[in-house]
Order: sequence, then C-alpha cells, then structure tokens
Amino acid sequence: MGSRIIFILNLVLIFDSSLYSQSLMNRLRVPITIKGEMGFGYDNNFLRLSDKEIREDDIQEYGISSTLDSPIMKPTVKLIYSPIIVNDKTTNIITSFSYSYFSQAVQKSYLITNISMELKLRSYSWIKIGIRDIPKYYLRNYHDRDFSNIDYYGCSFSSQKYFASYSLPIKRLPRTWMKVYADYTKEYYNPHFTEFDLNKWMLQIDMNHRFNDKHKIKLSIAHGSAKNISYGSSLTSTSFDRSYIFDKLRSQFIYKNGNDNIVEKLGISILLEQRYYELESSQYSFDNWKYYLDGRTKIWIAWDITDSMGMTTWYQYRWRKADSRLYSNFDWIEDMKSYGKYEIWLGFSYEFTSDILY
Repeated sequence: MGSRIIFILNLVLIFDSSLYSQSLMNRLRVPITIKGEMGFGYDNNFLRLSDKEIREDDIQEYGISSTLDSPIMKPTVKLIYSPIIVNDKTTNIITSFSYSYFSQAVQKSYLITNISMELKLRSYSWIKIGIRDIPKYYLRNYHDRDFSNIDYYGCSFSSQKYFASYSLPIKRLPRTWMKVYADYTKEYYNPHFTEFDLNKWMLQIDMNHRFNDKHKIKLSIAHGSAKNISYGSSLTSTSFDRSYIFDKLRSQFIYKNGNDNIVEKLGISILLEQRYYELESSQYSFDNWKYYLDGRTKIWIAWDITDSMGMTTWYQYRWRKADSRLYSNFDWIEDMKSYGKYEIWLGFSYEFTSDILY
C-alpha cells in the first residue's frame, strides 16, 4: 500500500511541475480531511450456511466454535488529500482502511484497504481510478477433495480490485447524470482450494437523478464474467470449469431532510444479482450447469448529532437461491449455496481537518 501512495504522489509531482509556475510546495500544502467511523453490528449467519446445513450437519466442522451468529466491530479511517493539480479543478487522493472483527470467529475477521484518485471536470462530472485490496477473506471449512473426503480445511481467498469510472451530466435532464464504471478483480484461494481461482471483470452503468437538491434516486445495471484460471490443471478438482457470467440490477432512493431535523437522511436500496455456471468438464460430457440468484435489501438512517459527528443505523437482509443440474458422483466444493441472513448496524462517525502539511 505504501508503494502505491508513493507512486501516485510521484505522478502528482511530475504532472504539477511540468504545467505550472506556481510553487509546487504551495500547491501540495493543503488541509487533509480525516474521517473516522466505528461500527457495531450483528450478523445472524456469518458463514452463510443453508437451512439444510444448519439442520443436519455438525456445523462446528465448518469452523464455528460456538454459535451461528456473531457481533461485529468495524473501525474505519479515511484520509482525503486535495492538492491543487489542475487550476479550477478539484482533485482528491483518498485512502481508507477498515477492519471487520468477528468476536465469535476471529478467523472470519478481515482488512480492506482502498486508495483512489479523482478529478472533478465540471458539475456532475468526475474521473476516478483506484485499487481495493483484501489480503485474506475466510469463508469456512470445507473438504479438500484432492486430499481427503473426511478432513476439513480452512478456505480463504485474497482479492485485489482495480477500478475506474467516468461520470457526466445528461444535458436535457436537469440534475441528472450518468456514470460508467469498470473493474478488474483477481480472486485467488489458499493452496487447498486453488481450483476456485478467478479473474473477474465487470462493466456497470449508473443513472442518477436529484430532486430539488434533497432527494436522490439511482438505477444501476451491470454485466461481467469470471474466468476460472486453474481449470484443466493436474488436480482432480480442476476437471470442472467454474467460470461464470453475472448480471446485477440495483435501485436506490435517498431522502434528505432539512437542516433543523435530527434525521439527516434515510435511504433504501435493493440489489439483485444472477450468476450462471456452465460447469464444462475436461473428463465428463454431461450437461452440467448451476444458477444462483442473490438478493439484498438495505434500509438506513443517518442522524445529525453535531456538525462534526454523526450516527448511522441500518438493517440489511441477504438471501440466495440456487438451482443446478450436476451429474456423476463428483461433489465439487461449493462456497455459494441457498441461504438467508440479516445484519443490524450502529455506526458513529467523526470528521475533522488537519493542517499537518502547513
């Protein structure tokens, strides 16, 4: 992460010194906005187990030491640095760190880091690029079919996402803008489960509209694919191609209150995602396939506490329905099954400006 920050700052320095005569140091000596948040949550099914697994299996073999549910603590820090790179244009370099801690299963805890750079071209028009990194995300324990059908091993993966977006206003529709977003993700599993290694890409289009500077509505549609890069290697478990295509549809509505109300904003978002796996095989000629339909509904309220401190409460319900046709006695490891779960969160945020560079 440190090398990425140095790289971006070097680009800033080179670009700035070649274009402007104004003192470089004056352009870089700007305040840094620091935003901190502490979230307290509860997840009633943090391993996303299906009803059948909960009812019939010894769930402790999946990596649960006590219960299916868990409290979560999530601290987040975001730094916004806005050097003057282009005259009359806003430039932000944003770095954030968040850590989710699961008290009932420490191995489920994970770290997310983000670094991005954005340039405002005009009203409702931005260019953004960035990287998101998750060093380790634990799923649960599974059988490793290449070694044993009895023993369980911890299954986890690392994820690194590269993303970019461009937004622009729709001239004929006031307070309406469109954003085109694309990302590329490398999702690689630990040595026991490399048969699931994926390279994924996605293209998304967002349509946004603001009503009277208060309320906002957004509709998003996305399409992408995931390439199973380990398919066809020497391991038995790689004889099935786990590549898939996916589509997403999301809607969001945000209601903003006036300045004198303790409820600052409230919103609701609904997400639907479908995934289709053809499950081609290098050993079998059967017509295998698998289909997943995911849904997520989120309702949240932002409370206005003070000028620098806020509070957010939200509820989220997620579900998945799976359908498949699988022939032969080959039982490949599934990390996505039918399930339902909900989360409840309470978050406190604080924002201040630092003049450390002056």
